Amino acid sequence: MARWSRSPLFWILCAATLFRLVGVTWGLPASDGWDDDGVAPRNFLVGMIKTYESGSYFAYPPLQMILLAILTSPAWIIALLKAHSLTQHDVIAEFIQVPYMTFFAVVARLVGVTMSVGTIFLIGKMAETIGGRRAGLCAAAVCAFNATLTYYGQVTNLDGPYLFWSALSLWGWMRAIAEREPRHMYWAALSAAAAVATKDQAYAVFLISVPLALLLWFVLDQWPRQNARALIPTLLLSTSGAALALLAIDGAITNPTGFAKRIAFLGGPAIQDYALYQNDWNGRLRLVKDMWVYFPRYYPAAAAWFGAIGASIHIVRSRDERSLFVSGLLPLLAIISFTVAFNFVALRTENRFLLPQSIFIAVYVGIAVDRLAFVSHPLIRYAARGLALTIAAIALYHCAGIDAAFIGDPRYDAERWLEVNVRPRDTIEAYGLNVYLPRFPDGAIVTRLDRKPLTARNPLPHVTESDQPFASIAARNPRFIVVSAFWVQDYLRQDIAEPNDGRAIQKVQRSVFEETGARYYFMALFAGKLPYRLAHRSTYASGFWPSVDTYESLAQTVFLFERVPLRRRRGRAARPFGDGWATSRRARPHGRGLRTFRRSGLGGHGDALGRAGGAAAATG
Repeated sequence: MARWSRSPLFWILCAATLFRLVGVTWGLPASDGWDDDGVAPRNFLVGMIKTYESGSYFAYPPLQMILLAILTSPAWIIALLKAHSLTQHDVIAEFIQVPYMTFFAVVARLVGVTMSVGTIFLIGKMAETIGGRRAGLCAAAVCAFNATLTYYGQVTNLDGPYLFWSALSLWGWMRAIAEREPRHMYWAALSAAAAVATKDQAYAVFLISVPLALLLWFVLDQWPRQNARALIPTLLLSTSGAALALLAIDGAITNPTGFAKRIAFLGGPAIQDYALYQNDWNGRLRLVKDMWVYFPRYYPAAAAWFGAIGASIHIVRSRDERSLFVSGLLPLLAIISFTVAFNFVALRTENRFLLPQSIFIAVYVGIAVDRLAFVSHPLIRYAARGLALTIAAIALYHCAGIDAAFIGDPRYDAERWLEVNVRPRDTIEAYGLNVYLPRFPDGAIVTRLDRKPLTARNPLPHVTESDQPFASIAARNPRFIVVSAFWVQDYLRQDIAEPNDGRAIQKVQRSVFEETGARYYFMALFAGKLPYRLAHRSTYASGFWPSVDTYESLAQTVFLFERVPLRRRRGRAARPFGDGWATSRRARPHGRGLRTFRRSGLGGHGDALGRAGGAAAATG
């Protein structure tokens, strides 16, 4: 039997891989993906081109997109050859066909799986560097049980890839310090550049951590001071070379105007429009409190105490070995660095924005498990093992819950309902981004409306894009309406009063609230004041598995409305609504409202969606 197959690390990585293959075909085959904020299948080629096109820019840096462009080149080369012409219209029309898009999505997700499993391997190596082989195995197992990493390990978001490069870089810096080997600085610095060239927020992992670790190394250990003549040139050469490579990859050299526009975008709307906390210390204190509250998104809460114990064990055990001591502080410094340099600046705590802290704390959890579960005192040893196994079982349950949510996505149910009830040439009106919508049956006439301008949308084959007001539905008169609860929630908000607990209302939410015509339309639709009944509600039924409610495009409810024929009461005219809709009492859903849609943060407008749910139950 091969030596690697006898390693426990190999089987940890195999198990992690299996957990990450479930979502590879999620929502496929299709002309677009369900990965909210993912770069495939649609954006990676466009993003790569815009990075280097003079004066243009893309929201994200291009390294991962370049990698995906290389790996998918057979498909897009064939698409270029089969396009009627090389005009933009004909190229797009060919590229968005289902076979190409499905291939792009699968390749990108498999790359994400590989890099996610690579991150687990690297976390194990980081712990092994400072705590030994057994601590490395424990840390890798802990990271494999990270529920949020399980999700981001099988979608095309850039969070998984940039964390792979970040972990690789930190391991390099740890080895350079612990082993007193400056040569590791070259690949550590280049990996840091690769992380930032994958997703800009990676800068926050290194901004404070690496300089502070190097400073502590020089202060606490004699070796770097004694070898400064050889060490400092290596440090300067490696960091300057990495910085130059980053500027070249990011387009700063070949497209300085576009690069400057992207930096302005990242420092402006990309941060300011989505802040969840007030820009003061009250808001930041609330953010820190929420970081603790949200820890169970990643691991069971008890794992945090193991992390604190593991960090303490390292500090006490390694303080006499100065290089090893400083090296082992790097994961902790990276946690602090990202919190201060990104979370405190962007004022956000969504799952992906606390993911770096969650993977780096696994290093210390692994050290604690290794130390406590194999201590000589039998009572402590067996208690630690029992607690660790209990935590692992709960974490495994939550990881499996992520996979169950992929398999049971409500859009599959919505698609089955549409397939049964939509006849050829029936008209469907869909709202919002493609990532929140089901696939539509062949033969239906589908129109999609969104807040985005037409030029900024991702077109779908056989779907007409419209920029008409939502409330002008009378003129369009579709038979069916399809809307995602996550997308519509801000239109149903009753007020946007600023909280007094440090949190803030996002600017994008305020912007939606100011669209009074659209808000009144959606409130009327969900309140049953339009001639549409809620024909079907597709909701994730977790059953045995834990609920999954913190991902924008996973396990989100989909509402399917159907037009109701108008009826007039004798001697009474039907009432007009908005742009000429005539409504009658029969158009209103009835039944008691369900008040269960609180999990997506709907606040005061949960009742409208609840009444819609009650109507679905009443209309059968």
